[in-house]
Amino acid sequence: MRRAVAAFLVLVLVAAVSTKSALIGTGSHWIRYQSDGVNYIPDLPGGAQYVSLGDSYASAGSFRKRLPLDFCARNADDLGHVLAERLQPVSFTDRACAGATLDDLTVPSEKIQNAPQIYGIGPFTRLITVVAGANSLGFGSVITHCFVTPDARCAEFAHTNLPGTEGWAFVRAQYIATLQRIAHYAPAAEIVVVGYLPLFASSGTVDPGCLRAAHIPPQNIPLWRRWYAALELLVQQVAAHLGLMYVAPPTDHPACRPDPYVALQGVDLRGNGPDAYGLHPSVVGQRAMGDLIEDRLRGRD
Repeated sequence: MRRAVAAFLVLVLVAAVSTKSALIGTGSHWIRYQSDGVNYIPDLPGGAQYVSLGDSYASAGSFRKRLPLDFCARNADDLGHVLAERLQPVSFTDRACAGATLDDLTVPSEKIQNAPQIYGIGPFTRLITVVAGANSLGFGSVITHCFVTPDARCAEFAHTNLPGTEGWAFVRAQYIATLQRIAHYAPAAEIVVVGYLPLFASSGTVDPGCLRAAHIPPQNIPLWRRWYAALELLVQQVAAHLGLMYVAPPTDHPACRPDPYVALQGVDLRGNGPDAYGLHPSVVGQRAMGDLIEDRLRGRD
């Protein structure tokens, strides 16, 4: 009898590894989250069924729901948690970390509480969402010099790493290599590459009063728009090159519009700390992104 049960379990495990599917619902919504206060502990030997990877655009949510002992500024209502609530996976781990670069997804880092994000994945992982690339492309410098403490260097950093430059080509190649490595460690997983919610509309005039309240010079908006277009092109091209699902962000709810999906208030990026929620997705924005990803996964696109 024991041998029969063991043989059955082996067949189940083999089927789980060999079957690639993003339909991971009907689970218990068991969110496995562990921390020793310094680094993240690999949650499951075979990887969580759904794993959220990326930077602050994945980990951002509401400050009141920030997870305890978390220096990555994860929130219980960030993108990964929103999608886990929708899909109800058997297990879920949130590896996204504010300030993460592409290196941080796969390479050990000296940053506090920032072990490689791939530690959360494995052969039993069925779904991985990735929101990454912005920090490797210079997000921090652009945001700081164009919006946080605006100065004359905004144009310099906004024009760095644009398409056609060596920097942009390097980040593109690095992004491709990173996703290939992720796929190697989670061969049965559906990898979804998620675009970045835009801070401002791609064209048109932004409400001057809104910009004044946020202390953002209007002349910096076109500079940011050019950089953001380069970022989204990067994400789209990488996903297309690898044949991965790409989910474009909604563009009809930028800052300074009614019901924005991004927040301008609370800018505190100079200390590079966990409370930097200004210039990041709002809770409403994360829910909207979660809806889009769920729709794509369930074939309602």
